Amino acid sequence: MISQIRNLEKKIDNNKIINNISFNLEEGSINAILGPNGVGKTTTIRLLTGLLQLTKGEIQVLGTNTKSQNFDKVRQNIGVQNDGNLYEALTIYENLKIWANFYNISKKNREQKIQELLKYFNLSDRKNSKVGTLSKGMKQKVSIIRALVHSPKLLILDEPTSGLDPSASVLLINYLQKIVKEENVTVFMCTHQLQGLEEIADNIFIMYDGKFIASGDSNTLLNEAWPGYEFAIYTNNYQKSLERLKGFYHVIDENKDKKTIKIHLNQYADISKAIHTLIEYDIEVYTVTEIKHSIKELYFQKIREAEFCEL
Repeated sequence: MISQIRNLEKKIDNNKIINNISFNLEEGSINAILGPNGVGKTTTIRLLTGLLQLTKGEIQVLGTNTKSQNFDKVRQNIGVQNDGNLYEALTIYENLKIWANFYNISKKNREQKIQELLKYFNLSDRKNSKVGTLSKGMKQKVSIIRALVHSPKLLILDEPTSGLDPSASVLLINYLQKIVKEENVTVFMCTHQLQGLEEIADNIFIMYDGKFIASGDSNTLLNEAWPGYEFAIYTNNYQKSLERLKGFYHVIDENKDKKTIKIHLNQYADISKAIHTLIEYDIEVYTVTEIKHSIKELYFQKIREAEFCEL
């Protein structure tokens, strides 16, 4: 276990920003915290790094309480990315060298790591460029490299794909998956990038008004929201297919184009029976597609529910 958070609460000017949240971060996992702006995501990150003092609760990172005098030693194993604190008058290389020296990395390891990361993120030819001359996307890459330069055990990222083009975003995700698998790094990231998140994150935390309105393993959350199996069936006779399937199965969507029927099944194997039912009535089945739900769908569903509860 990399981190344990219990009954966390944070008040600022008597406003409860974080409201009694608890969660664990397992070693070698990617964890994503999601939510609208202003619901407490960045505050949670700052509490986790010890940059903010909590009001109530307990946070342990690598076995050490964030309130402990020894927590400064733990920070040596934490990498934090945000969009600030780069020295704009200095070059990319100078920024990374200064940051690496904060962590007492040997010159040999420092140079090797910096060159490796610059090459991976396609910045080798810009290493002597002053940060102030860079585009937003390039500055974001430098912030990410800076968080990685000392090979942290816990990597905390705040909107890491902001400003990155699609190719750079893919490079970043691939790198995160690589270090999680090969180096057992734990990633905790705040993101608005929802597309395909179920294929990236092991655990999801959806935050609203300082609380988690959904949290857990990505697959478990999706299975709880949409139990069973859903399929889209396209045949040569929509009306006849609809009549036959309604007699045996739960039709969840009668498509307006009068071509595709969506059905819900409790067992995966039942799709063969459904197809056989249609064939028995001389209906030609053109395509059968399993419908996979996404974290993006889950996110908007949960946020709508939370907003409705406020009315």
